[in-house]
Amino acid sequence: MTLPEILSEPQLDNAAELVTQYYTKLYDHDLPQTGSRFDNWAGGGDRSDVANQITADDVLAVSFLSVQVPATAAIGLIETSATEVTRLLGQIPTDIDLASVPPEDYDAVLGPDSPANQLWRLLRGTDTYRWGIGPTRASKIMARKRPRLIPIYDSVVGPLMGLQTCEGQWKTWHSVLADGSGLPDRLREIREKAAIGVDISDLRTMDVVLWMHGKELGMEVIEDGTS
Repeated sequence: MTLPEILSEPQLDNAAELVTQYYTKLYDHDLPQTGSRFDNWAGGGDRSDVANQITADDVLAVSFLSVQVPATAAIGLIETSATEVTRLLGQIPTDIDLASVPPEDYDAVLGPDSPANQLWRLLRGTDTYRWGIGPTRASKIMARKRPRLIPIYDSVVGPLMGLQTCEGQWKTWHSVLADGSGLPDRLREIREKAAIGVDISDLRTMDVVLWMHGKELGMEVIEDGTS
């Protein structure tokens, strides 16, 4: 696919300014954009003591990105399905970036039978009970737990990446990050230029640039489906 121009080398300064705005601009009552707290709320979702469980702090952090985890799903993920969630998260690495996944290892890490896809199906209720988590909510929960590996999918970022549905999303992101075009290096340069003082992943940098750019273009935010 062709990346949006905002992620090209000539647009580095503009992309960095979007990241700066997202993380530093204050609104009414000197409050920040809530999404700026998603990454590091309560120490982050991938810190060692909580990396393999979904917590109340994760549910709250996801709400900072303008979606709500339904109460039944929160109880299910934190209590009744906690053992399975922990088993799957325990098999998904916290220390690898999506761009660093070798093509020959992609299926093991993110393919149809991978623990990551099994967790996706659990969140969506694909094989069991549909508890109101659509693809956007699921992606935000997974991005909270594995910010270096799992991208966020929504109605703004998805279409900018050439996606009309969530199908094939991870493969699309992996392809553009690992195609040798230097995108990971540009994302790190964008983050450095933004000078936000917050430790965020390459994927999150990319997500913020695309989301802010999409909003500038007037793209509509569509509420996450639940089926």
